[in-house]
Amino acid sequence: MAGPVEPQSRTGTVRRGRITVQYERATLRHEDARSFAALAAEGLRELERLAGRPARTRLRFELRAATRISTARGRTILLSTHRVASRSAPYLHEIAHTLLPCRYAPAWFSEGLACYLESHMSECGCGYDSRLFTEHGNRGVDADAARWLAEARGQKVLPYVGTRGTPPGIVADRHNVAAPFYVLSHSLMKFLADQAGLPAVIRLAGSRNFSPALRRVTGKSAPSWRSLWLDHLALDGAQSSSSRNTFGG
Repeated sequence: MAGPVEPQSRTGTVRRGRITVQYERATLRHEDARSFAALAAEGLRELERLAGRPARTRLRFELRAATRISTARGRTILLSTHRVASRSAPYLHEIAHTLLPCRYAPAWFSEGLACYLESHMSECGCGYDSRLFTEHGNRGVDADAARWLAEARGQKVLPYVGTRGTPPGIVADRHNVAAPFYVLSHSLMKFLADQAGLPAVIRLAGSRNFSPALRRVTGKSAPSWRSLWLDHLALDGAQSSSSRNTFGG
């Protein structure tokens, strides 16, 4: 006599190389999970190559409808199924956090680096940029930063950019606190990478003594880089304003 038929599992699993993707069958199609696994595998390989890391990391992605904020916990990355389906999930950002955890670096460096690498990878043809808080990735982040600095919300988080600490409310208030903090950190990181070189920035990610390492590797302290970056944004803003006045734009 045949036994009872087991109901179909509520979750499905897809594997691609060193990537395992677990997803909810009710909220994501199997084809979308397979496509995402391929994207994640490519992103992992390219970020390992860029960071000079051996190709041995294994990652597990858990895709859930209830996930509100994407996070990386050890080798497990939590993402929203909606964002995966709409190709707006910050999967490259979270892979960057996993490969370069920045345990001893300030928050602006950790988040700025993950944002910068996500945009850098997509602009080089690897995967997509989630555009979580920026409009045009690395190419437009300085303009986004200038806009935030022109209003109170940007000024409120500015004391935490280029220094230690995290602005209060960064988890609870993503629109008013996280957004300006991430954009300003991203812009500062882009300036640092442009001036000192991406290899130097990646070396800093694993440093146990961040401030002395930053001065040693780049020749300048964090306050110096912060001041130069703010001057750069102000100069860019002045030049943009001059161009608009000259050409009637």
